[in-house]
Amino acid sequence: MLFNLLAEEQAEGVSGVKSAFEAFLDDVRAYFTNAGMNLVIGILILIVGLIICKIIKVIITRIMRRTKKDEAVVHFVASLIDIILKICVLVAALATMGVNTASIITVLGTCGVAIGLALKDSLGNVAGGMMIIVNKPFKKGDYISAAGQEGIVQTINLFNTVLLSLDNKEIVIPNGLLSNSNIVNFSAMDKRRVDFEINVAVDTDLVKAQNAILSVCGAHAKVLSDPEPFCRMNRIADGAVVFTVRAWCDTPEYWGVFFDLQEQIREKFVQLGIVVPFPQLEVHVDKKESKE
Repeated sequence: MLFNLLAEEQAEGVSGVKSAFEAFLDDVRAYFTNAGMNLVIGILILIVGLIICKIIKVIITRIMRRTKKDEAVVHFVASLIDIILKICVLVAALATMGVNTASIITVLGTCGVAIGLALKDSLGNVAGGMMIIVNKPFKKGDYISAAGQEGIVQTINLFNTVLLSLDNKEIVIPNGLLSNSNIVNFSAMDKRRVDFEINVAVDTDLVKAQNAILSVCGAHAKVLSDPEPFCRMNRIADGAVVFTVRAWCDTPEYWGVFFDLQEQIREKFVQLGIVVPFPQLEVHVDKKESKE
């Protein structure tokens, strides 16, 4: 009798488990029957949408490049549009899956203020990037000085701008800081003026020295004749007469002309016997006869 009762209870337990499993399967079938197709369609929308976003980004990039837009501007605009399109695809996919997107948008809107306050610096960088794109103070390949840094512009991203220094260091500057700082663009104009000073001894024939400097500037192939080179005595320093030298050249030739002129002027001075002074210190010793 006892064994019969145990067998009946075991059979009832197995039957209960089967019933629960069958109920779970019925729920799964009902879900996929009612909303499963929407879920599949939503996933397809997400996958296809992301692919389309990538294609649109490529198309926009090619169109902007054909219009000869700056590469940094192309990268910034394409990235911004790509992010907006991906957000739209995600919302559309969730709506297709049956998710109440209106409530999600409401919640995001409510959280937006708090997120905006928490990420105000990042949002400021995005706004700064937009201001840089609109105002165009520089473009890719320009050599600029801003926010205490100098370098060649590589890319303008959504949040920052990347510079490459002359010693091959990557410099990342937040767009918010960059847009609010003084920007010096050394590559903006076609021509630049090379300025430096040359010292000669106080007893030097000033006309001779001036003519020597101007002859070197005029003979340099990359120095422009208009505006013509300039050389005048600036001041008298300690043991030297200081000349100010100015010469114009094409912007890409600036550093070559800067170093060439100083080297060639020094060689010209050696040929003409013009002395370039250097700091000297004279010490006078007063010898007194010792008293016995």
